[in-house]
Amino acid sequence: MHATTVLAGLSALLPMLTLTSALPGAHQLHSRSISDTQILQYALTLEHLESNFYSSALDRFSADDFTAAGFPTWVRGRISQIAEHEKQHVDLLSGALGKDKVDACQYKFPYDDVKGFVGLSSVLESVGVSAYLGAAASIAEKAYLTVAGSILTTEARHQAWLSSSALQGPAWSGPEDTPLDFNEVFSLASSFIVSCPSTNPALPFKAFPTLAISSDGSLTYPNAKPTGDYLLIAEGLTSKTFPISNGKVDLPKNIQGFAYAVVTSEKDASKVGDDNILAGVAILDYPFNSKVSNPAPTF
Repeated sequence: MHATTVLAGLSALLPMLTLTSALPGAHQLHSRSISDTQILQYALTLEHLESNFYSSALDRFSADDFTAAGFPTWVRGRISQIAEHEKQHVDLLSGALGKDKVDACQYKFPYDDVKGFVGLSSVLESVGVSAYLGAAASIAEKAYLTVAGSILTTEARHQAWLSSSALQGPAWSGPEDTPLDFNEVFSLASSFIVSCPSTNPALPFKAFPTLAISSDGSLTYPNAKPTGDYLLIAEGLTSKTFPISNGKVDLPKNIQGFAYAVVTSEKDASKVGDDNILAGVAILDYPFNSKVSNPAPTF
């Protein structure tokens, strides 16, 4: 298991409709009303981040750098196409928002070489899929929902290609993807953002305190207690809480692919939400090979 905490900051998405009532075991996604304009601004914030992530890496690393890192020559070409897609997503959402658009921020990404960049690409695209999926139920205007769905499916293709063709791993985590709430995604994104233009409108989202998880289940987060807190793990449409004792938790053994974790004071997974999340989000990466079964998680 790889505990991915470099993203312990990107969080968020949704209004009055939640998945909790329809999906037993799913944690709450959102309970406040959010306008379509705010959702599009949120999406544009993420697309600016992704667009800058790819363009800055392609400026930094040449075709020879990719070859020296062990990647076939066509990998950089495909990533260049992904960069074009992300720029188009920025243009599309900016056009839809008009005078209400948000501008790009200043970013800092934690990779030092080509392999680190490609690995982080897969994680970022996974978060992007979860962000759009989580936001979908909050979008009131059907035309905007279609636009978001069109971007979502393309982001999913990006993630699948990066994980499988580029990194030689699984193209998916399981039968369903994982929806994430606005604050969860915003928490992850915030870790890459250095500063934003003062003219950007303030978004109604917050970043949770950082959570780090080691492979042995050791947790690091602010104001940790010996007992009484829980680690909620969400994968696909399944989520479950695990008791934290003396800074450690027994991580489930049967997670596959990407899963997301937050620390909460609430034991009941269906009641976990913004009001009781204490830290997160941490991303867990459990690689699996083609010879094993890949069902929905049952932890």
